[in-house]
Amino acid sequence: MMAAVAVLAAAGLAALSIASCSVHRLSDSLRCDPAGDGHECGGGRFCSEGFCVQTDCPDVCTSCDTGDRTCRIQCTAGKPCGDVQCPAGYSCTIRCMTSGACGTVDCAQAHSCDVECSGTASCGNINCGENACTIDCSGALACPAIDCAASCRCDVTCNNPASSCPSMACPLGRQGPCTDQDSPGGLCSSDPPGCGMCL
Repeated sequence: MMAAVAVLAAAGLAALSIASCSVHRLSDSLRCDPAGDGHECGGGRFCSEGFCVQTDCPDVCTSCDTGDRTCRIQCTAGKPCGDVQCPAGYSCTIRCMTSGACGTVDCAQAHSCDVECSGTASCGNINCGENACTIDCSGALACPAIDCAASCRCDVTCNNPASSCPSMACPLGRQGPCTDQDSPGGLCSSDPPGCGMCL
């Protein structure tokens, strides 16, 4: 009888030990602000329900969806990004929100890029590569050079083209330059015939 009780007690202790190992407690060091920009979590993590959780996001992404292959890159004066390269095959939303937030923006390997450069010299040179780009520039020298020449669809908005976007290379469509004026020197636009050529 005593032997049976001892065996049962040992089994109970073993089960309790296994259960205690499976308890998962989130550390206070992983707390984050769900309304923030995710930078406090660091590369490869994002803020979910008030805690930084691990993802398979590329390090450059502030947050991402690996299933949809989308990546958001948020850069500010407090958290500048330096040079930014959209990961290969991803659709990137890149936000360079203050002066000096980003360096060169490279979308050459991206599926597509949506780039916003807000503030004086908020971005360096922007290279769209062969895929679709949407670029919005505000502030003096926000986008000093934009290369969309090989892009299958490129749309650029500048609050002051002469100061915000002083140098631009736009695609050539089937009937002429892909610009808002259908002539060299205008802002890149996918509206003219043959200028929205992405598959």
